[in-house]
Amino acid sequence: MGEAILRNLEEKTGKSLEQWLTIIKKSKLADKKSVMDFLKTNHSVGHFQAQTIFEQLSGTNEYENSDEFIPALFNTADLMKAYKKIENAILKFGKDIRIQPCKTYIPFYRKNQFAILKTSRDKKIVIGLNLDDNFNHDRFKKSKSGGSERINFQTTLNTIDDFDKEIISIFKTAYEKN
Repeated sequence: MGEAILRNLEEKTGKSLEQWLTIIKKSKLADKKSVMDFLKTNHSVGHFQAQTIFEQLSGTNEYENSDEFIPALFNTADLMKAYKKIENAILKFGKDIRIQPCKTYIPFYRKNQFAILKTSRDKKIVIGLNLDDNFNHDRFKKSKSGGSERINFQTTLNTIDDFDKEIISIFKTAYEKN
């Protein structure tokens, strides 16, 4: 993902990586939060673009150990079993699905991000989906706190048995929309 962001950085932001690095160095900001806030607020740079620019500045890579993110989030045998069941159901929608684990949630992409999975403090699985704004279902609530700006509805599974044909159908709706 970082390579694609770097390839398209100038086209998307109007500035090359070298220009962004010069701007940051002139700002004298050094810590990640300050640099990212500066880029996002003062220059309207997107979150992942800002993060990639910071990584180039600092020589770090947030996603270097992404293979560890899923086991860290779904850190009990029951949670991992539930995650695998959900992942397997989602992957049956099509061969065009990408999973790009993050530290705090697991996003699923087609052309755009259509779903995320994460865990709650009380060890339940939270599903976030990108659905039409007028979507209405008693098992989902409108939400902007899903971990991603694209996610606008979420539900929490109390047990893996709550992941049923109805939820799978709604997941598929999000997949087809994106």
